[in-house]
Amino acid sequence: MSDNLIYLFVAFLISWLVMAAYLWSIGRQVRNLRDEVEALARQEWNQDAPAAAPSPRGRAESSHA
Repeated sequence: MSDNLIYLFVAFLISWLVMAAYLWSIGRQVRNLRDEVEALARQEWNQDAPAAAPSPRGRAESSHA
């Protein structure tokens, strides 16, 4: 009977290790995707914005005045 409990504990441990590895992998992919989206947004902002364009905050404040 105690041998069966050891197998149960090992299976439980392995399942948690697999789950942790999966979550770590997903977290890494999300971080890489976030970095890529930020880089694309910066690239788009630099291409679309003219040299003397006001900041987005300045535009929002002037529209309320």
